[in-house]
Amino acid sequence: MTERISIGGHVSASGGLYRALERATAIEMEAMQVFVSAPQTWRATNHSEDDVARFRDMHAASSIGEVWVHNIYLANLATETPEQLQKSIDSVVNALRVAERIEADGVVLHTGSHKGLGVEAVAEQVCAAIQRILDEAPGNARLALETMAGQGGAIGTKFEDLGLLIREVGSPRLVTCLDTAHTLAAGYELADPAGLDRTLAEFDAAVGLDLLAVIHANDSKIPIGGFRDRHENIGDGFLGYDGFATLVAHPALQGRAFLLEVPGIATPEHPKGDGPDLENVNRLKKIRDAAAPAVAPRASKAAARK
Repeated sequence: MTERISIGGHVSASGGLYRALERATAIEMEAMQVFVSAPQTWRATNHSEDDVARFRDMHAASSIGEVWVHNIYLANLATETPEQLQKSIDSVVNALRVAERIEADGVVLHTGSHKGLGVEAVAEQVCAAIQRILDEAPGNARLALETMAGQGGAIGTKFEDLGLLIREVGSPRLVTCLDTAHTLAAGYELADPAGLDRTLAEFDAAVGLDLLAVIHANDSKIPIGGFRDRHENIGDGFLGYDGFATLVAHPALQGRAFLLEVPGIATPEHPKGDGPDLENVNRLKKIRDAAAPAVAPRASKAAARK
């Protein structure tokens, strides 16, 4: 990839999917992510054809590039409960179908938790569930399995977890999302050039950099190896401004959307922040615009296969 990264983030679709585009545009995003159903409930939101058409038309006329859907938080493809497994599958099928309707790039998924058993113990069930999901929601929208921080036995704490699932399913629609806060908390170095180079080499060996589709750009309140999921505003956490400068300069990460899921800057109206905001978008844009790729590009598995 030779084009530069795009800066975006997660925005609310309250009031209609097109409202998410309005909110993203208002804070000068270049890409965006949305929930298409309430993240803490199983009930799917019904999106009318008029709402979908309005979203597509507004997106085509906007300066927003990539659009990603984030699946609800309740899903767990490794659950021991058949009822929860079916609900989890249905939630991802719904998200992928909506993504296809609005011509989004794909759906980001927290795959689930093996609860300490290890991914090998649940891989057969998870892979079968992913295959069902892709079969029941055909199209071009991709499914991106997210890297995780490690708490609760989350699948994706190790790059090898995701590589195993992707190899077993064998679908070109199955890709990955790297969350910077999660990956740092899981013990991978990101904040200095040499450490990032090693981390991306590990990712390439376990998964393949050609399968890294999108990045969640979050600073972390948790230090490296803390195994907890706590996002921080850009520059205010353990990655810091220098860490993000390293990330956005790396040749292997160019051309991807960096999507913010940060708490936002505190204001009198929102003392805990209100999610990705113009301040955070501008912080990351300034870092990107000041950086130039300075690390020699590393050949990906895709290049090696050619």
